[in-house]
Amino acid sequence: MLNNRIKSVIFILISAILTGLLVYQIMSRSKENVDLKSAVNFKLVSVDGKEYSISDFKGRKVLLNFFATWCPPCRAEIPDFERFHRENKDVVLLGINIQEDKETVKEFLNSMGVTYPVLLDRDGNVSAQFGIEGIPTTFLLDENGRIVAKNVGMMTYEQLKKFAGK
Repeated sequence: MLNNRIKSVIFILISAILTGLLVYQIMSRSKENVDLKSAVNFKLVSVDGKEYSISDFKGRKVLLNFFATWCPPCRAEIPDFERFHRENKDVVLLGINIQEDKETVKEFLNSMGVTYPVLLDRDGNVSAQFGIEGIPTTFLLDENGRIVAKNVGMMTYEQLKKFAGK
């Protein structure tokens, strides 16, 4: 009798785990599909005062990297993003700084040797439109401005190359 009871409890536990995994898979797939949509066409000013818009890059792949200077994983991935920018001129790389002042960002970029354009999302509106919940977050836009991939978290050079299809 005890043996049957143990078997029953084990069966229920395994069923609950499998059901949970199934629900997780369905939810994560539906979230991916929601994220893959047309890019929000925004206008932001870069640290050097130039205005940029996604529509400026129609016909080219674009990487958007949302970050902040105080974020340790953001700081750690910047050298790999710079290397990617220097070695892959066919892909546009835009950094988007979230809610920091221009001078803080400018000093940070100079200290890190960043040469790709970094835009200032001072009010956080563009970040909100992209649904940024954590940083760093990187999006890959195809030649038509559609979001085709999203990565939340730090990326290495090799991960970035694979992410961009290089």
